[in-house]
Amino acid sequence: MTTAPTLSDQFADGAEIVSHAGRDVRPLLRLAVSEGTRVRVQRIAARPDRRQALKLAAVNGQLEVNDATAEIIALWSDTSPAEVELTVLGAKVRRLEVWNAWDLGGLETAWLGNAGMIVEPAEQHLALHCSDGLGPPSFTDLHVHLSVAQPG
Repeated sequence: MTTAPTLSDQFADGAEIVSHAGRDVRPLLRLAVSEGTRVRVQRIAARPDRRQALKLAAVNGQLEVNDATAEIIALWSDTSPAEVELTVLGAKVRRLEVWNAWDLGGLETAWLGNAGMIVEPAEQHLALHCSDGLGPPSFTDLHVHLSVAQPG
């Protein structure tokens, strides 16, 4: 018996987007940013039985939130506010990378199994529908709205 390849199997060859049930799915969202870009994350829903996180990384830069800075920030569904605003810092920063993660028995996990996200553009934000890697792809494990405001 042959099982269908998981999303991570399909992404393994470097594909940035694969099709699942007629929808484009990606493992990672890349956005152009510069110093001073403001990023607003609003968590709409997260599954209650398994911790979910939205991870954000400023490539060649830092993210600032509440007077703390880091290259990578994890917004966990059970510990972060439902709405968070971050500022991108760094003269060399050009890209923000965004992906979903989940807690697997105390271990932060990402990009395995059927992990991926559907990105839907809306008028004021991007809607991210995330599937963690456990079970079949669902895209209801974490739902966030992401808004990016360039400086100036």
